[in-house]
Amino acid sequence: MHFSLAQNTLGYLDDLLTISLCLVFFRPSLRRVHSSLFAYLAVRSVSALALEFLMHGPLLASPLAYTKAYFVVWYASSAVCSILLLMVCLNTYRQAVSHLPGLARIGSAVFGWTFAASLLVALSSFTSISHTATSDIFVQLVGQATRSLAMIELCLLAFLSICMNAINLPVRSRPYGFALGLGVFAAADWLQSFMMARQVAMDSSLQLIPSILAVAALITWGTYALLPEPVRQPITLPVNSTVYRWNQIASALGHRGTQVAVQPQPSFFLADVEKVVERAFARTAANTKQS
Repeated sequence: MHFSLAQNTLGYLDDLLTISLCLVFFRPSLRRVHSSLFAYLAVRSVSALALEFLMHGPLLASPLAYTKAYFVVWYASSAVCSILLLMVCLNTYRQAVSHLPGLARIGSAVFGWTFAASLLVALSSFTSISHTATSDIFVQLVGQATRSLAMIELCLLAFLSICMNAINLPVRSRPYGFALGLGVFAAADWLQSFMMARQVAMDSSLQLIPSILAVAALITWGTYALLPEPVRQPITLPVNSTVYRWNQIASALGHRGTQVAVQPQPSFFLADVEKVVERAFARTAANTKQS
């Protein structure tokens, strides 16, 4: 009884915080800069209301139709939210390294290719696609996408935590706060996947931890969204700085730039023969002058 009450309370609190955050991010100053996060919260809010209606609303069709609709809405919203969360990660990373355009460009490409590679790995895991139900394939893909996003989110948080001094990113800045919230969400997803793999009982108290982490992540986002954004100072890096060299290398990748003609160097054998011939000509000229 206590477990069911706690689970329902956390579920309602999650939905309430999501809808409230969606209204907070509806402000033009936040919606314009963090459009992907606003879209994620909007989809999450709509799906939460739809799921609550399918679970507790009046029956307008058979219970079996409601059950099928519930799972369709759940997995469809999970797939859309996975794509939007990837965009949130990319947007957060670009804002964190906005003063270093080279690292911003190459990092965005790395995140995108990592997510695409994880989906290809998930597809390749199906050895017999023709004998596998379409619904099972979709469920596996959504699960793989969630785990891949959790890895990207944790890598993003680790990168910003390690390099925040080098890129002049204060702890109170929104990119770091949103990355922190993404990291907490990632921890909840990884824990949920671990418990599903270990087949933890649904009535176990451990099942409450992912819900608690999700609520904590939403509170983190709301706190950083409501606090004023500190003004970031321009980055001043020495010429021999590693971060500066990384940014220069990343900026040069993919750009042809000015073309320089490079002459092929002669082989060592031809170079030696040329030197012998030059010495022979010099001796011949010297003997001619003496005679």
